[in-house]
Amino acid sequence: MDITCVIRQTFNSMFGQFRYTSRAVWCLMQMRCSKWLIRLCWLLGSTATAAHATTVVPPSFTELVNGSDYIVRTVVKSVSSEWREQSGHRNIFTRVELEILEVVSGAPPRPLILEMLGGRVGDNEMVVHGVSQFAVGDEDILFVRGNGRQFYPLTAAMHGRYPVVREKSGRAFVARSNHTPLFDTSDVSLPMEENVFSPALRANAATSALTPEEFVKQIRAAVKANGRKSQP
Repeated sequence: MDITCVIRQTFNSMFGQFRYTSRAVWCLMQMRCSKWLIRLCWLLGSTATAAHATTVVPPSFTELVNGSDYIVRTVVKSVSSEWREQSGHRNIFTRVELEILEVVSGAPPRPLILEMLGGRVGDNEMVVHGVSQFAVGDEDILFVRGNGRQFYPLTAAMHGRYPVVREKSGRAFVARSNHTPLFDTSDVSLPMEENVFSPALRANAATSALTPEEFVKQIRAAVKANGRKSQP
């Protein structure tokens, strides 16, 4: 999936409101070596620019687990955005404060605050297409990597977030960041598509998708198989 950042700015004038849109294209390249790496390049113009962007290659489940600094089950406590100056560019960044419900692997800092490119400040909005946004109350299982160093601090970008969906019946299941139910850990390596959560798929998810507990159990097994420490 290509990652594109759209910056929207609204100006008030004697003639009314005008909206200025610029487009920054974030090219993600996956390097296959001893560690899972994501490199980033930035092209910014006042109009839409053509980009020779590669897609984010979906990781295998083992790569996802092994490539993460830590893995946590969380609930979003607060979301706030601010302007920042970096390398001569002024961008909007968002801070997502998380309540840690469960540490699955690694040693996350406390408090845990994820920092990512994009957000809204006043009439200015920076939207990074291809990655999901966080909202207060969201419950997720997150594979965190490079927080404070990458534009989106999850392993393999959108492939590092797994929302916990709760049905009216009370049953909870795990989905991918595009809300497709996760039926097996091998599903993490499938291409990410948008708007694929059909009613039929939801009905099947109610009985067949992995529960958060089942997903966490398989993550811990993968961590143990690699000789790393998981949390009990």
